[in-house]
Amino acid sequence: MLQRDGFIEEIKAALEKDKDIYFLSADFGAAALDDLRVKWPNNFIHCGISEQNMIDVATGLALEGKKVFCYAMAPFISMRALEQIKCGPGIMNLPICLISVGVGIGYADSGPTHYVTEEYACLRSIIGSNIFTVADTPTARDLAKALIKNPQFAYVRLDRHALPDIDVNADYGSFRIIGKNTKDKIALVSHGKMVHTCVELVRKEPENFFAVDLIQSKPFPIELVNILNGISGVIAVDEQSPSGAIGASIFEACSEQNVFPRIINVTLPEEYLFDNIGREGHLKKHGLTIENIKEQSKRL
Repeated sequence: MLQRDGFIEEIKAALEKDKDIYFLSADFGAAALDDLRVKWPNNFIHCGISEQNMIDVATGLALEGKKVFCYAMAPFISMRALEQIKCGPGIMNLPICLISVGVGIGYADSGPTHYVTEEYACLRSIIGSNIFTVADTPTARDLAKALIKNPQFAYVRLDRHALPDIDVNADYGSFRIIGKNTKDKIALVSHGKMVHTCVELVRKEPENFFAVDLIQSKPFPIELVNILNGISGVIAVDEQSPSGAIGASIFEACSEQNVFPRIINVTLPEEYLFDNIGREGHLKKHGLTIENIKEQSKRL
C-alpha cells in the first residue's frame, strides 16, 4: 500500500466519530481519498490547483477549532505555498497538518520543477514547524493516528512510491535504530527512501554500521544526540541538495548539547537536475548508493 493511502485510511477511520476533521486537496488524488470524499463529502474540500488558497482555507478552518489536513504534490504544497504556511500555521501557531507527497526525486522524470530537493530546508526554517519523514506505510499510519489525536503544525513528507516495510518498531515522533548501536560503529542517519539504502548496508556489514530512521527531525530527538555522542562517526544520507539537509539538523541538535560527532554528508549536488535518467539513475549518478556510502566511511 502507498504511504498516502495508509495515512488517509486512518483519517477515514477517525471521521466515523470525529466530524471536526477536514481534508483539503489541491487537485490531488489517491485510492483511499476516493472513498473518503464520497463517504464524507461535508468534510472534504477540493481546492483545485491552488495550494496557496488551500492553506488560507485551512487557516480559517483551524481558527474555528477544526482538525485540518492539507494534501498535495510535494513541490507545490511546500515551495509554492511557503509564504501562506508561514503566515497561517506558522505565525498564528495553528495545528494544520500538511501532507506532502513525492519528496526528493519522486516525480522523475518531470524535471526540476517537480523535484523536491530544497523544501526540507525551507519548511524546517519555519518557526514552530514539526517535520516528519516517512520510510514505510506502517509508520504513515501510526503518524496519522498520532496527529489526529494530538493536532499540531506538522509537515509530513511521504514518498510517491510504495516502499518496503521496515520490521523495526518505533515510538511516534521519534526515531528507530536498525542494527546494534555501539560506540565503535558508524551511524547511518537518514529518512524516507534513503533509509532503505542504509538498512541494506547495515544488513551486509552489521559489524561496521547501524542505521537510524529519523522519523521526526524537528524537533530533533535529544535521545538520538545521546546515542551519537562518542561514536565513530555519522554519515547523513539525504535525497536533498546539501544546504540545510539532514546533516545540518544533526549538527545543530548535537552542538546545542555540546556534542560534536564527525559528520559526513551524502546528498544530491548543489545543482538542478535535468537528465531524464529516472530516480535510481540520479541516485546512482550522484553517489546516494551503498558503494559510495562505504567509500565515504573511510574518511571517518
